[in-house]
Amino acid sequence: MVKLKALNIPLVLLCVVLSASTAISQTQTAKVPVAETFTKADANNDKALSREEYKALRGMTPEILRDFMVFDLNADQLLSDAEFASIPSVGGEKRGAIPDPFADIVEQLLTVIKKQAAEKPDATEKVEFLTDRFLVAFQKVINERPPARVIADPDQNGIVTLDEAKRFFEIQIGVRRTDGQRLRFDDGRMVNNHLFLYADLNANGVIERQEFIERSYGGANVAEEFNTADSDKDDQLTLDEWCTVPGRSVDDPIPNFLRYDTNLDGFVNSEELQKGVPEWKLSMTRNVFPGFDMNKDGKLSLTEFRQILPENMLAPWSYPVSDKNADEVISLDEFQFDRCTFSLLRRLYFSRLDLNGNGSLEPNEFSFKIKMHDVFFTLNADGTDWKELYEFKDHHACGSVTVSPDGKTIAFDSWIGANQGGSALYTMDINGGEPKQICQGMMPSWSADGKSLAYSFTSQGFGVWLTSLDGDREGLSNGWGAQFSPDGTRVAFNVGSEIHAVELATGETSVLLQGDENPYRSIYWNSTWSPDSKRLCFKGVRADGTVEVASILTTGDEPDLKIHHSGKVHINADFAWHPTEDRVVFAMGCVERNMVQLYEFNPNTTAPPVLVPGQDVTRNNTDACWTPDGKRLIIISGDF
Repeated sequence: MVKLKALNIPLVLLCVVLSASTAISQTQTAKVPVAETFTKADANNDKALSREEYKALRGMTPEILRDFMVFDLNADQLLSDAEFASIPSVGGEKRGAIPDPFADIVEQLLTVIKKQAAEKPDATEKVEFLTDRFLVAFQKVINERPPARVIADPDQNGIVTLDEAKRFFEIQIGVRRTDGQRLRFDDGRMVNNHLFLYADLNANGVIERQEFIERSYGGANVAEEFNTADSDKDDQLTLDEWCTVPGRSVDDPIPNFLRYDTNLDGFVNSEELQKGVPEWKLSMTRNVFPGFDMNKDGKLSLTEFRQILPENMLAPWSYPVSDKNADEVISLDEFQFDRCTFSLLRRLYFSRLDLNGNGSLEPNEFSFKIKMHDVFFTLNADGTDWKELYEFKDHHACGSVTVSPDGKTIAFDSWIGANQGGSALYTMDINGGEPKQICQGMMPSWSADGKSLAYSFTSQGFGVWLTSLDGDREGLSNGWGAQFSPDGTRVAFNVGSEIHAVELATGETSVLLQGDENPYRSIYWNSTWSPDSKRLCFKGVRADGTVEVASILTTGDEPDLKIHHSGKVHINADFAWHPTEDRVVFAMGCVERNMVQLYEFNPNTTAPPVLVPGQDVTRNNTDACWTPDGKRLIIISGDF
């Protein structure tokens, strides 16, 4: 074995590998129940069926002849035993193996590695790579999240073997999950991972009974289906158990291809694709041509067809992608799908869709949601006089609006772009005017004297900062989500699943809510203090995905946790506590209006939240704060 000192795999070559049409390998063989039928039909005993032998066995209908052409995978005008067994009408439910185009991409990547290794004088077939060198060399295709090192080097011995490299690429391209379980089967079927992710609400890798019943699109017998699939009776379904659920747990693009091919020419053209796919997949088909038509013949072969988004539902490709920075194109960073861990596959799809190769997706290349300008509105406390205050046309993704103690200035954050540090703090006259940028950061919170802001920004080991209105900054603590108490003595912030507060006079930090004293797997930032600085309201999420609005006491020895709302609908974690202490406003998805709307509740009672009256029901109203006199709400409205 040889440890390479460096792994300089050209990324240009890697891009060529990813964009190349995938050749079908004929190395696979299969032991299938139809072997005897094949042998009898092979009249000349040459281990292959000619067209004439195939016709003699199966007949001469257009469908039968089409199948010969489709499953003659190497186009040699003969069917091998493996090709014959892979025909659905031959092999049935136990049809034979069919080469996977994504597995072929993995092999091409491994070829690149082996070629690089072979150029070393002392190279051998079995190669080991230093983990850091491996990840650096493939930084353009690896999953950028923390598990990348674990995936590449599962035994954590500092080296990546060729087998480990193969497993790594299989995970990145969607052949396997991050835990190594296969998502694609030898016969061409694949796990409906999109639905599995949707049903796995708490993202723990298994589907629990209630998740299955509520979120797997089952019929009247859904509970019975769960009992049948739960073979070990532990009240949860592993991936293998999930795959035994009939009808929806496994996708099969092979019969889909044959069904869509209505003219029986052995290909699927654009018109056939549009007519064949179910309605909910239509948005994914509009940009299949020409990006996935690798030989540009105006139609899809079976190999090409199996690579398109609607036939490879490993992630929620149908969910709209948002143009977050409102530049009317989608960058690779914006081309994201919830819980998609297949970084290489995502990049491959991006490159296929990017027809002009300019590094971004335009509306004619991919359908996406264009970001609207955020608009500031005001609304009287009694729900009257909703009116526009200011439209921030030059910046987008505004949030965390807050009014200064004297009621004259608002502070907020806005996205300024990844290359410029992400978000920045702004201040602006409450009646409108040109916003002034203060510094990089997010979630501003006013001090009691109105001379400084607490905010969050990761730099120099700090996450919690203070800044003057002129931008003079001071690091305060590690943590996130800084919030000044109204009396100006403390700043609260999150540390993991705990809530801490620092006394500004002494610099001492106390824990307001211990991690082992709360029921939440995560606690979100943008909490808010009660006007008397005695309680703190925040968003927490339980292990089962239940989202709650809660508050704790910030004085004394016990947190006195109170739950004000509990449910599964998404909540925007930004709260506004009215000066009279009887109204807390926050934004939550409104199922009836299909928009994000403002809700309010009385923290002194157990009454559930109700919609804030007077707001525009046609807009996503995402952030709000009260003026110090309690007479008005300042609201940010735009895309969520």
